[in-house]
Amino acid sequence: MAEAEEAAEPAADTESVGGALGLWPALGLVAGSMLGVGVFIGPPVVAQHIQQPSAFMLLWLAGGIAALAGAMSLAELGAMMPRTGGDYPYLRLAYGPGIAFAVGWLQILVVFPGSLATMTVGASSFQLPVLLGSFYDAPIAISGLPISPATFWTAVILISLTAINHVGILLSGRLQLLLTVIPISVLFAACVYQLLVSGTTEPTHAAAAPAAIALSGIAAAYLPVYFAYSGWYAALFVGGEVRSPARTLPIALIAGTVSIVLLYAVLCAGFMTVFTLPELAETGEVGTAAARVIFGEAGALSITFLICIAMLGSVNGTVMTGARITVAMARQHDLPAIAGSHDDRFHSPTIALWLQTAIALALISTHRFEELMNYTTSAMLITGSLTVLSVVVLRRRLPELDRPYRLPAYPLPPVVYVASTLFALGILASNLDSSVWMAIGWFVFALALHKLLALSRSRKAGD
Repeated sequence: MAEAEEAAEPAADTESVGGALGLWPALGLVAGSMLGVGVFIGPPVVAQHIQQPSAFMLLWLAGGIAALAGAMSLAELGAMMPRTGGDYPYLRLAYGPGIAFAVGWLQILVVFPGSLATMTVGASSFQLPVLLGSFYDAPIAISGLPISPATFWTAVILISLTAINHVGILLSGRLQLLLTVIPISVLFAACVYQLLVSGTTEPTHAAAAPAAIALSGIAAAYLPVYFAYSGWYAALFVGGEVRSPARTLPIALIAGTVSIVLLYAVLCAGFMTVFTLPELAETGEVGTAAARVIFGEAGALSITFLICIAMLGSVNGTVMTGARITVAMARQHDLPAIAGSHDDRFHSPTIALWLQTAIALALISTHRFEELMNYTTSAMLITGSLTVLSVVVLRRRLPELDRPYRLPAYPLPPVVYVASTLFALGILASNLDSSVWMAIGWFVFALALHKLLALSRSRKAGD
């Protein structure tokens, strides 16, 4: 079977750099890509819709279970066929070039630039004003045109981290590990300390009786939870650049996801020892607000610095992984060949990196933070479901392929993941504000699919 032969071949559609990434940088890539703005911006948004502490915690746990189910599922694909390019090679093998082409374009135009825009706008709007003080608000103008501080510092972050990734994946991988281990360790210790001191997961002051939870409220609250856990399959995007991928990728995907699920549970429990849920809903960015209450202004500055480091790690991981989609598509001639070109000195996907950053900067100039998060997450719900389902499709289509890691409890994990996304998509479609962003994602997907089908018909007509 030609498909089996294609899958069994080395990653011909990718360009490896000799397995530069080991287990710890790969694990750091997964954990660091997940630990970002979502867990500090998401809880206040969730609290606006969920006023019951037990339901609040259960929703974050449900998001963690869904992310873990997805990570377990895609670990089978990564071990079976280590590729650079994320889910694109697997989608192409499972569904054919049409769906892979459409999903790839959705990721290039929406998912990864939108994620970068959301995270950098979050860091520039919430953390940098605290860290930089009056220097943050200094007047900035380029060619006589005034630029807002948030836009300027967002551009500085994106351009700087893209330049680091331009220098090469080895440097970027080491930076990723540093930007992940430090904030995870300190934030976890700080939250455990707060839980031990408080002895409860409820604030000591009285709270109003919680209102009933509407189904639409649960779905609206799940959107920021889903975004906070996004990044769980980041190591898949550099599979062709990982040492011993059959062993490394499953460990990195699953262990990295488990570590973040545990951290988020501790963080959310810690937040609820400081604020009631109505108070939490008003904080805007809860990490700095909680640190100010617990540790005072000096402590708040230190924790804000750690949160900013975590966000930079998440941005760096997204820069690193997102560009690999463009490279994989270029090598399959779904994009111009120049889009997949590499720097001769650093072996980095130069065009793909800077194209991704250019799109992210364009999104930043036209959207607010909340709109960027909805725009990005709605598209993630589509692409994530198709990718996880490809595990089931390839089990049926190519059962003879060697699978060094086989998904336990199959097919339960894919079913759990897809059920969670279909629930969110179904309820969000009934909400006018959210359905606008879903429609944009589906439009990009459908337009890309239509374009490929039109090209295919023209090629056949010319033969």
